[in-house]
Amino acid sequence: MPNTSASRRPVLLACAALAFAAAAFAPSSVRAQVAAVVNGEPITMLDIAERQKLHKGTGKNTSRKEVLEELIEFKLKLQVAQRADISPTQSEVDRAFTSMAQRSGRSSSQFEQALKQTGVDVVRLKERIKSDLAWQQYVQANSGNVVVRDADLVAAMHARGQNMNLKSTQYTMVQVIFVVRRNAPDNVRAMRAKEAENLRALVTSCDQVAGLARQYNEVVVKPPIRRLSSDLPPALQKLLQSLPDGRMAPPEATVNGIEVVAICDRREVPADISSNRELRNELLGKRLEAYEKRILDRMRKTSIIQIISEN
Repeated sequence: MPNTSASRRPVLLACAALAFAAAAFAPSSVRAQVAAVVNGEPITMLDIAERQKLHKGTGKNTSRKEVLEELIEFKLKLQVAQRADISPTQSEVDRAFTSMAQRSGRSSSQFEQALKQTGVDVVRLKERIKSDLAWQQYVQANSGNVVVRDADLVAAMHARGQNMNLKSTQYTMVQVIFVVRRNAPDNVRAMRAKEAENLRALVTSCDQVAGLARQYNEVVVKPPIRRLSSDLPPALQKLLQSLPDGRMAPPEATVNGIEVVAICDRREVPADISSNRELRNELLGKRLEAYEKRILDRMRKTSIIQIISEN
């Protein structure tokens, strides 16, 4: 079988040579815009500036050198996904963008306008989202051997000195959704949050939830559900521990609107080791990070990366 890495290297060298030749004979103003070339694909000073704007928007200041390294990794990830013919659809990119907007408490159009006001190029941001999605899909498609077994959980718990005779709390809960349309203005969302707080103040028993909720328009009361504390995020576990039965948790903004949850009752049950999702997800996350790093390390060894300017 031919060595694919070796056979591909002359092609990479040729691509890099063409890129450097184009940069060398271009006007000085154009040459100054190229900061690096990754397998024949340039990274420009404009790319760096745009990425710094994105970081600044999240309150993080990064140097040009740090951003350049991030963009090199970005290029490598995208190239790996492209070689595997993975290309997220525009609808997938739009959904991810909408999810980002919702996490910021805005509609897509409001979020886009806010980005433009801070000088962020929305088209470039969506290109970054597309590359991130492509990389995630590549990792998911090729990480079938990255697993966490019950034996791994037991070993990790022993290493941490955790008690193996675990108990878990089973909660019975009723969820109430104050519906908010996605394009609703901020004042409508605030009004619905206030209505949810009013309901929360009135409820002292799950038997009251349905009747009291009918006082408000566009409210959905879901059937009671049971959840184990081991299945819940740590912050929510802590909140529910301090919440008396019959009372409601603080309102939370979600995709559907404003949601409040009433705790009907709780009981202690034996915990299954395999249901320790928090620890399982922690171990799986670390193993996936190591797997991604191995892929990128291999890619770097077979790639032509030339730094032209870090300043």
